[in-house]
Amino acid sequence: MDQPTVRDRWLGAVCYLSVLVVVPILARQRSEFLARHCRQGFALLFAEVVVGLLVLAVESALGRIPVLGLLVSIVLSLAYWLLFLGISVLGFVKALSGEDFEVAGLEDLAAARPRPRARGRRTILTSPESTTPQRVETLVCGIAA
Repeated sequence: MDQPTVRDRWLGAVCYLSVLVVVPILARQRSEFLARHCRQGFALLFAEVVVGLLVLAVESALGRIPVLGLLVSIVLSLAYWLLFLGISVLGFVKALSGEDFEVAGLEDLAAARPRPRARGRRTILTSPESTTPQRVETLVCGIAA
């Protein structure tokens, strides 16, 4: 495998700086190294938002309990920030040194891609008793088939 360029290393490192993942995604020329770090950084940003919303929901639910709510809120917030700060720093350093970086759960999320929608004509049965299907033209994605 070729060594990534200095530009790719820096852009790969920027992928782990939360919202700044958009900067490398908009880069015109993207090597496989940079594309991998962009996917990983975007998956990390997605996980930060989802887990942050979950922590916020738990804090608001348990925040009404005087002492226990405060302690749980502090522990959850601290764990949340330390976890994602640690992953971001590790990814930043690994990308800057030109190494690949994979977080077990995030790599599966980063590799997932949406399924393309089917285009063209579809065969639809008009009734369950019908043995010969009638062809019906449908609109898919706003384009007539």
